[in-house]
Amino acid sequence: MDRYFVRTDCIGCDARSDCFIRRTKNAEEFYNLQKTHIIYNRGETIIKEGTQVTNILYVIDGLAKVYIEGPEKNIIIKLLKADDFIDLTSMFGDETYYFSVVALKETRVCSIDREAIKDLTVRCCDFSRELSNWYCRNYNIMLTKCLNLGLRQLHGKLANTLLYLSGDDFRDIDVFSWISRKDLAELSGMSMESAVRILSEFSHEKIIDLEGRKIVIRDFEKLRVLNQKG
Repeated sequence: MDRYFVRTDCIGCDARSDCFIRRTKNAEEFYNLQKTHIIYNRGETIIKEGTQVTNILYVIDGLAKVYIEGPEKNIIIKLLKADDFIDLTSMFGDETYYFSVVALKETRVCSIDREAIKDLTVRCCDFSRELSNWYCRNYNIMLTKCLNLGLRQLHGKLANTLLYLSGDDFRDIDVFSWISRKDLAELSGMSMESAVRILSEFSHEKIIDLEGRKIVIRDFEKLRVLNQKG
């Protein structure tokens, strides 16, 4: 079978030991749900804004960006990495995607039927609790994102984004090797020209080092001060 599309279940899955389900007791019913593993190459669209939700998607490994398309520029809401869901809110909400998702590197996704996982959520308290925990963590990320876009000045916005990308969630991904300056700007809610200019200023002030596409943070304390000042 083509390596980009594999029907499977949890019994023989090579990602089972790292999946969120490992933290759920009595998960046999989930194991038996039919699932499909799909591999997306870098730059491929995983979800297109405006399409209908049919499945719940879970990132097994890789890196992807979630963004809202605007008339002049896009806004990246967050980055997805292993152990993240794509739009868990659609399980009990609207059946339309209001954002797009694109792979930033080769990304493997587990696709699970929406109705099947919804039914299991209702019947299995442990399973429902695990999904709720993930949702609450990510809701807080969204609130922080709104604060960053709405209240901070440009230097504070970029400082906040650099701290976000340097956090524990992305420590094993080498995230700066996979995102472009345009991605960085869209994560920060500014133009690419502004992002490039401020990166240059940060480099001159020895806050960061620029090594081609890579960004190496040298002074976290100064970034935190800029983030707090806004």
